[in-house]
Amino acid sequence: MRTRMKKCRGCDRQFQPSSRHLHCPACRRQASHDQCACGEPKQSTSSTCRSCQPTAGEDNGNWRGGKTYHKAGYLMRRVPGHPRARPRSPYVFEHVLVMEERLGRRLLADESVHHLNGVKDDNRVENLELWVRPQPSGIRASDAVVWAREILARYDNGAPGSSNSDQGKP
Repeated sequence: MRTRMKKCRGCDRQFQPSSRHLHCPACRRQASHDQCACGEPKQSTSSTCRSCQPTAGEDNGNWRGGKTYHKAGYLMRRVPGHPRARPRSPYVFEHVLVMEERLGRRLLADESVHHLNGVKDDNRVENLELWVRPQPSGIRASDAVVWAREILARYDNGAPGSSNSDQGKP
């Protein structure tokens, strides 16, 4: 009985399998070196697979004390569980955290923080300014008045008699 030749799925070489192998012996040997101790494939630049790697904290070789820089130059802090943190990357912009601490509350969806001096990692309170997105374009005048009153009430408490209150005006 003659054994059929097979084409290796890894390198496209022809080989004569001793059983139902899909890869040639060289590719199978290489694969054994590319496995973590748990048997899963290693990551390309690591000695372990993703599930065996330390995920966070001082055990991780990339740990920098819970701070990192965003590609745009903003400083980020590790805050798992924060509403703006993502599950896979629990980092939040530090300027947002500083402003939230100063306000004593979380930022609202239409609020953002601006750096006065333009230096993205200068997160001193005196360098940060709270901004609110303007109302959407195409809004009816009556809706714009309602929106403006809501903004005034949010930041000035909308108290009657205060200089910024226009509650008694049409």
